[in-house]
Amino acid sequence: MKSTGSVRKIRKLIKQPGIFFRDYLNKKYPVVNSEISVSENDEHTLIRYGILLHDQDAQTLVSDNPIDVVFTWVNNQDPVWQKKFQTATQTGRLKEQGRHADDAARFANHNELYYSVHSIRKYLPWVRNIYIVTDAQTPDWFHGQYSNIRIIDHTQIIDAAYLPTFNSHVIEAHLHRIPGLGENFIYFNDDVFVARPLQPQHFFRNNNIASIFISGKSLRQMQQKGTGTPTLAASFNCIRLLKTRYNINIDAPLVHTYVPLKKSIFEKAWQLYQDEIQAFLPNKLRTNRDLNLATFLIPWLMYLEGKSVPTHEICYYFNIRSPHALTQYRKLIEKKATDRQPHSFCANDFNSLNQIPDYQEKLMAMLESYYRIYKDKQHTPLRKTKNEPQTAKIKKRPKTFL
Repeated sequence: MKSTGSVRKIRKLIKQPGIFFRDYLNKKYPVVNSEISVSENDEHTLIRYGILLHDQDAQTLVSDNPIDVVFTWVNNQDPVWQKKFQTATQTGRLKEQGRHADDAARFANHNELYYSVHSIRKYLPWVRNIYIVTDAQTPDWFHGQYSNIRIIDHTQIIDAAYLPTFNSHVIEAHLHRIPGLGENFIYFNDDVFVARPLQPQHFFRNNNIASIFISGKSLRQMQQKGTGTPTLAASFNCIRLLKTRYNINIDAPLVHTYVPLKKSIFEKAWQLYQDEIQAFLPNKLRTNRDLNLATFLIPWLMYLEGKSVPTHEICYYFNIRSPHALTQYRKLIEKKATDRQPHSFCANDFNSLNQIPDYQEKLMAMLESYYRIYKDKQHTPLRKTKNEPQTAKIKKRPKTFL
């Protein structure tokens, strides 16, 4: 006599063969969306468990430590910036530039910053200040009406001898110099988006210990496969520096998402490795001799100094030019409808051999649908808050990312 489970499977095979084979393949070859090698079936369990732990932390200790957010951003469509970039890239000082260092995709502006900032204001309302570090630029949508958003020019934090710079590693090395920046802050790129409401404890526990979101990837395996980017080289450069002081064996990058950081550890890194940091600051574009402070050296230094603990971060990371992006767009919208969305997602832009048409428009359509913002000429306020009047009507637009 066949078991009830077997009969149920046979019925599913007959009546819903597509679903039967989908479930079978998902069990045999689990779908993995994030860089921590967690099955899609287990994502929600980890997220809910994390929320319970953070709730318990909040009930045990009371913390009034403010948390800030820092962005680095560039508008590559600005004629003034383009002229400076062309002048810099035509000089003989760029002979050692790294692979893809001057790729247009690295500087492309699709107005992601608008949505990334909105995701913070919507899902991280407890953030104190949002700092946007730029090169004499201001986002089109920013008119000074947001009391907790501040524009920081490169000249305010980087010595004139190293300007202008188009090297993100150089810019990130100076984040701790932002005027008014708190001890605890979260570093964002403008292609990273908060996907759900998150507690402060997801980033910094109430005992002031930070999170470090470690990827399940191997740096050595990436190198063996022929991945030769300045970011990978910078990570190995940082590992060699850390080995001079700590007994370590680091082989993992961080998840491609936001990064919790401490200003005091930035200052400590500059004290410990001042010569090595200053040596790469003249590099106008990224090279294989750089250090990536914000996304590798500082987080791992925090961990080695007992200032952070590993924390699960479910982040969907994909290339917006790849057909896979369309799958992720649909998945994000569907999961949000059932409150099973990840912590975050990173809509990265880099060259792809199999490039989908209108990839920029598809990304914008997905973001508008996900956050339910339908902008009118890019001037709709990010979010109506106290003392911040709504200045434009919301206009609905059909989904065009499918």
